[in-house]
This record gives sequence, structure tokens and C-alpha cells, in this order.
Amino acid sequence: MNQINVTFRHVDPSQALKDYVTGKLGKIGKVVEKSFDAHVTLSVEKYRHIAEVFLTARGITIKAFESTEDLYSAIDLVCDKVERQLKKYREKQKDKGQAVITEPMVSGSSLTIAEGEGRPRIIHSDNFLAKPMTVEDAARHLDMLRLDVVMFVNQETNQPSVVFRQQDGNIGFTEPPAR
Repeated sequence: MNQINVTFRHVDPSQALKDYVTGKLGKIGKVVEKSFDAHVTLSVEKYRHIAEVFLTARGITIKAFESTEDLYSAIDLVCDKVERQLKKYREKQKDKGQAVITEPMVSGSSLTIAEGEGRPRIIHSDNFLAKPMTVEDAARHLDMLRLDVVMFVNQETNQPSVVFRQQDGNIGFTEPPAR
């Protein structure tokens, strides 16, 4: 059974929006072939209408984000993006001879470290954006996804790189030295 939670931020909660999201994400069940959990956040910031989806299904974790001038179109675009990512992953599994989805696929989240018994332990880490992008694009993702750290592939150097929010509010950037 699919579990879909909808959270409204700076938007009046409406059953019509909730039903629309549930209907759009319900179609994804055909791609996954099993139940999934999805948390959808709908928000408005000035003139931007934002739809975020955090979906887990059979070991896959997908986070997708869309921002438009209309909330319904943002929902359409983000659901299409999630469906494309699932289909792409499923095709990769078929190419490898594995018809079922078993490994996690991540497109953005955050690192959580919990303090406990003298030293921190890593609880959740999936803040890697695999698509090559510029440093400026990665910095925009840092703001859009509301993260403190994003690891990405720098399209100019083809190296893994990191952008991070500094304590003074500026954005830092680092990558391994050239060999």
C-alpha cells in the first residue's frame, strides 16, 4: 500500500491539492511494482511555487524538486521527474540483468550526524548530485534543496567537488588538487 504524506508550507492546505498530488504519485506505483512511501512538501516563497518529493521504494531513495509560477505545474513537473528517474533506474537494472529495484538511487539530501556515546556516528548520508554541473549550479542546488553541503561532479574538471554553506553565510567550494 502506498503511503503519501503532503505537507503545506506557506500555502493554505486544500483537499484538492492533496488529491491531485495523490493521483499523480499513484501512477508511479506501476513503475515501482511495489508499495512506496512519499513525502511531498508544497510551498510558496514570494512568486515561486515549489513542489518537493522525497520517495522511498524497495531500497530506492529519490528526492526531486521543481519551482514554477503555478503550484499545479510544479506538481506535474516534479512527479514527471520522479517517474523518469524511476524508469531510468529500472532500465539500468534490466540492462544489468536485475529486473527488480534493489539499490538506493539518490539525487540530493543531507548528511545527519548524531551525537552518542562519546563520538558522532553517521546516520544518513545521500547528498551527492551525480549529474555534472558547474559550481554555480551546485550552489543554486544548495539553496534550492536547503542543504549545508552538496557533493557534485564539476563539469569543468570532471572531479568530485563540494560546495558548502559557511558559518558567515557565504558559500565555500573545494575539490581535490589536480594531479
